[in-house]
Amino acid sequence: MKNYNNFDAIAKEHKKLYKSGKTWIAATLMTVGLAGGAMLSGTTTANADEVTPVQSAGTIQTNQKATDTELANAQSDAQKQQSTIDSANTQLKDQQNQLSEAQGQQSSAQQELDQAKQAQQAATQNDPAVKQAQADVKQAQQQVDNQQQVVNDAQTAVNNDSQNIQSATSAVSQASQVVDQARQTATDAINQAAAQQANEAQNKIDQLESQGKAQASQNLDNQINNVNGQVTDVQNNVNNTNSKINDLQGQVKDLQDQENQGNTDPNLVHLNGQTVDTSKSLLENAARNNLWKKTTYVSDGDWDGKFVPENIFVTPDEDADSFATANDGYSKTQLLQEWKLYETIARKTDIVNKQSGMTDAQMEELAILLMNQINHARQQRGLKPFVMTEQKYQQAQVRAKLSASRWSHNEDDILTAFGRDQYENLGSFDTNPANIQWGWDSREALDKGENPTDAYVGTDDNDPLTMFAILMDADEPVNDMLNNEGAHGGHRENFLEDTGDLNYDAAFGFAPYMDNGELRYYLTFDYDGPARNNTPNMMDRIAQYQAMGPITGDSHVVDNSAKINDLNNQIANLQNTLSSQTSKLQSLQSQLQNLQAQKANVQFDLNQLSSDQQTEYNNAKDTLNTVNDWKQGQLSNLDSNSNVQDALNKLRSAKSNLESAKQIQSEDEAKLQQAKDGLTGLNQVLVTKQSALDNAEQKANASANQAVKDAQKKLDTINGKIADLQNAIVTTKATINNTQAQLDKDNQKIADIKNNQKPAKSDTGKNEGNKGTTTPTDPSKDDNKGSETTNPTNPAKSDTGKKDDNQGTTPVEPSNPTTPAQPDTGNASISGQAGYKPATSDKSSEVSDNTDTKPTIVLPTTDKENNSAVSGAQGQNTTMTREQYKAQQAALPQTGNENSKAVVALGVLAGMFGLGIAAKGKKNFN
Repeated sequence: MKNYNNFDAIAKEHKKLYKSGKTWIAATLMTVGLAGGAMLSGTTTANADEVTPVQSAGTIQTNQKATDTELANAQSDAQKQQSTIDSANTQLKDQQNQLSEAQGQQSSAQQELDQAKQAQQAATQNDPAVKQAQADVKQAQQQVDNQQQVVNDAQTAVNNDSQNIQSATSAVSQASQVVDQARQTATDAINQAAAQQANEAQNKIDQLESQGKAQASQNLDNQINNVNGQVTDVQNNVNNTNSKINDLQGQVKDLQDQENQGNTDPNLVHLNGQTVDTSKSLLENAARNNLWKKTTYVSDGDWDGKFVPENIFVTPDEDADSFATANDGYSKTQLLQEWKLYETIARKTDIVNKQSGMTDAQMEELAILLMNQINHARQQRGLKPFVMTEQKYQQAQVRAKLSASRWSHNEDDILTAFGRDQYENLGSFDTNPANIQWGWDSREALDKGENPTDAYVGTDDNDPLTMFAILMDADEPVNDMLNNEGAHGGHRENFLEDTGDLNYDAAFGFAPYMDNGELRYYLTFDYDGPARNNTPNMMDRIAQYQAMGPITGDSHVVDNSAKINDLNNQIANLQNTLSSQTSKLQSLQSQLQNLQAQKANVQFDLNQLSSDQQTEYNNAKDTLNTVNDWKQGQLSNLDSNSNVQDALNKLRSAKSNLESAKQIQSEDEAKLQQAKDGLTGLNQVLVTKQSALDNAEQKANASANQAVKDAQKKLDTINGKIADLQNAIVTTKATINNTQAQLDKDNQKIADIKNNQKPAKSDTGKNEGNKGTTTPTDPSKDDNKGSETTNPTNPAKSDTGKKDDNQGTTPVEPSNPTTPAQPDTGNASISGQAGYKPATSDKSSEVSDNTDTKPTIVLPTTDKENNSAVSGAQGQNTTMTREQYKAQQAALPQTGNENSKAVVALGVLAGMFGLGIAAKGKKNFN
């Protein structure tokens, strides 16, 4: 964009206006003279009563020259702002002239463009080829319009055909419904006519058949009850015989055990081939005499008489929360044998005091028995067994006692017991023998050798508490934690942790407590990794017991052969009886099953009825058949009904009309397609004609088009120039406004300075102490000169007049501040500059004349004046009012006025000289 802000260029243009006859020299002299005279004449002289405080030497210095310098700076700055405004006004006028000229060019360019367009239109209208092409296009368009109308008419016909088909289809649907209704009405009439007689006959048949089945069912019930009673009797006989045989076989077994092992030691108990020393612990008996029960599930005939569990049941991972008790699958014979084993051995071995609970040795062996079960379960899964060092076991007992007071996985308790965090399971169990569930009938029935049932009954509360009972109780929470939480339960995973090739050191802990008068135990299980101590592995105790060999009593000869033979003979006779009873039972059971099958599927038989009932049954059958035959004949000829025939005729007529409408639609659609094809061809012709017209117009308008383009380009260029000038005018006006604002500030500042230099009235109170001590000195260089003239396009604000920083403390009769004194000169000034104090700040230095409302002047004094020991350049401050200060200085001589008048006169003469030369130059120019 063109730059319209080059004021140097503007200044040069103005300079050229005065070069003719070399009168520019005179004009320049005149301008300088007038400016100098105006500047000097506007300077306010300084009176002696306006002298500022003196330097640190203790003298008072006048501020006349400082004030003149500040005023001169302000006036110089104002002249610069005025010069900028004048230059900008000149530039603005030049820009407005250029804008006016461009607007005139714009109107001319627009006329040229309009004329070019008119010539373009005339060239097109008068060209013969264009006229012919236009006629061809018009004719083709008319053909297209006519063919479009044909298409529209054909489309209307097709649309009407669709409506006709829809109406015909609706008529067919309605006619079909009428046919269905007629057929349904005829069917209902036929069914109603046959229903009454058929229902009466069918009801009679059903009644007679029901009576026949009821009689047959009653006969079968009588036979079933008779046979069922026989089965019960024979089954009881078989059970009694089996019980007797089992009892005799048990006696034979006991006699044989006496012969094989002898029975001289009163602590030895022999039963079912097992030997137990009731004076030794359960763990020692199990380990030395191999009383380990290998399986967790047994089936009939599998039990070997061993009763101390070596393993614990763990459900498969895919069915981890489906828990079954270890007694599932026991046969009645095994239950009886195990009961006897419990009565003779388990209730007498390793007795526990019900009040004080297990001894320390018994708790150790309980921990070994439980860990042995866990290790066998782990080994079945291919996992390394746990070890249980004595130190770990002792730590576990501490943990169990802590759990008794705070039943939770408390980290502090774990750290207290083990010194490090652990994997842990917590549980509890009771010690009441009545809670040991075995799955048999009452003890009385078993003691009598009677057959047990599937009922679950506990032992007596008066039974002694043994380690075997406690082991069964402790297995319950362990079983629950292993099998009741799913494959990924936390307790299950702790017991079955995969430790790789390492044997982790784990331990069970027990802590007794009383619950409603019953002894219970808290159970803990903890581990954290391989053993970290060298104490013995308590699990080795099983192998140590095994190394001691089986527990045997003193050998002696016992001959029970006669008793055994007698018992065997009784068993043989009973087995023969049992065979006969079993054969009879099987025959009766087969007969009973047949009768029950017959009853479940009783069929009607005419022979079940009496003679009269049979005749009545046959008559009803004949009537029903006759009615059904008539009904089927009527329904098969349903369309021969007159109402149905009328409906069918109407349906056929409606279908014919529908086919006719579809045929018409097919013909009209063919016509529509033919019309559309014709329209497509005519549109192609129209396109060809239009292309020919475009070519003819382009050829005819070749030169005219170029003229229009040139005229348009010229107009666009002028419009761009106008826009640039308008923007430049806005910028120039902004410059004028900003500079005028700064000029107003400068003029205000000049006025303020002049107002402050008016001398005040003399105060009668003179300060004689300062007389003769005032030595005027040249003011130091003023740093607060007016700002330099800035670029007119963005004038900077003048910063020559600083505001009072202490406006909040302005006295009642304030005077405008003079030029601020520089901090490094020591000069005092009024209102906010160095040395200013409010009149009320120091009551000891107040002056009696209204010092509370008038500004004060603080003067530095010498040490002589203050009679102090302080010396040097700084001096001390003396506070007085402005009126007192002026009165003190009233006797000083006035300076500066005469010199200012002389300078003003010199300025006026220089101005007149310049005007004279200018007038002469102008005359020569004319």
